[in-house]
Amino acid sequence: MGENSALEKFIPLRTADIVEALCGEQTLPGEDREKFRRVAGLVQAIYHYEYHRTLRQARDAYHPFNPDADTMKLCGPDEDYSARFDSMVEALEKLLEAANYKELSLDELNEIMTKAAPRGLNIEVNREKYEKILIYRRGRKSVPKAPDPSAWWNRLKKKNGDPETEDMLQRLLILIKLKSEEDVEAFYDYYAETAGETGREKQRRLLEEAVVGKRESAPSGKGSKIPTIFLKIFKNVPVSTLETLFPDVTIRMTLVDKGLILLPLIGGLFSVVNKVIPALVVIGTVITALVLGHTINWSDFQDKLFPILAAFSVVGMIAFKVFAKYKNTKEKHQARLMKTLYFHNLDNNGGVFDFLVNEAEEEECKEIILAYYFLLAERNASGLPFTREELDDRIEEWMQEKFGVAMDFEVGDAVRKLEEKGILEQKDGRYSVPSIRKTLETLDGLWDNFFPYNNEATAES
Repeated sequence: MGENSALEKFIPLRTADIVEALCGEQTLPGEDREKFRRVAGLVQAIYHYEYHRTLRQARDAYHPFNPDADTMKLCGPDEDYSARFDSMVEALEKLLEAANYKELSLDELNEIMTKAAPRGLNIEVNREKYEKILIYRRGRKSVPKAPDPSAWWNRLKKKNGDPETEDMLQRLLILIKLKSEEDVEAFYDYYAETAGETGREKQRRLLEEAVVGKRESAPSGKGSKIPTIFLKIFKNVPVSTLETLFPDVTIRMTLVDKGLILLPLIGGLFSVVNKVIPALVVIGTVITALVLGHTINWSDFQDKLFPILAAFSVVGMIAFKVFAKYKNTKEKHQARLMKTLYFHNLDNNGGVFDFLVNEAEEEECKEIILAYYFLLAERNASGLPFTREELDDRIEEWMQEKFGVAMDFEVGDAVRKLEEKGILEQKDGRYSVPSIRKTLETLDGLWDNFFPYNNEATAES
């Protein structure tokens, strides 16, 4: 099957489950199935070690930018933060590519947010404060949209009609780099406040930041201001709530919601206009008399005093209702944000790299193990080794039949990794792999060469 952009490259199964499912095919003899499990174990160990180096690079490069760090940031005044940022992004993109994440451009983000703008609320992202925004996602599916029971448009719909659906992003990563250090405090305080940070948590955070010197004035010169970079990763994010994942937003009402607020106000004012206008005339008369120094006979206003108070009480109640409606609308965003952060947040800042390393290792191992098994255990209909296209089709067919998963298997990536590990043979455009015994020897040799110090010492002696 050729590349299909509508299908995900992500394999929604654990490596261990794939290994057991392949062994359950009974294609290999019992002894070879046990050896195949050892091959899978060695593959996982090798990738775990290799990605440890990527993780270390990412952690080291990100440390000065990490707003959650509780260890000292030993960076000199001439530190090249641009080079550190580039190194961090390089490691991050390597992990994201291996974990089968896809970059979401700002144009695509704008299109999604425009189509999925929540009714009654517009959320405008203040992008002028950001120097860099990177957004990656993995997995996208259509899910029923939970209706708002208080919304009038839902009451007009037929109860037996098809439910409204919306897109859901199964994994979403956001990197935000601020433009300048001057924005950091207000920006971070706002984000922490909307994330539900308590007073005690804020006090503890400020103390920790003072200890590591975050609030100390930086020396002048090149690289004196350390940029702040936020990393967030979320799960199962409906596109209608995508705006709430940005820390600094402006909340605006839609025309529909403004109408629902203003119409009762206008109607209420018309209902008391016959009382408000005379009340204003009386008040104007009193103020004019006081300014001109005329004597006021208050007994003349006693009969008009109650209507005046009643009129302004009604107007005050309408104004309060309008204000309460506006506050409730803003609180919808607050509640949605806190729900998203509490139930959908998977990891933050430095912890994002650990999360991605695990996912990258899993994806790399699943791809190479699937390709190795089918090249080892099967042939095409003519009894010949698979071509790349035939291998691609066979694995996608097996995933569909075994688990009901429609996916776009990265056969080119899998073949490349088999070749890099020295366990791929090619002849006339057809691929095969060595025996399991030979494969175990090759992989064991790769592992031994990661730490050659004992062999070197033995050779020298």
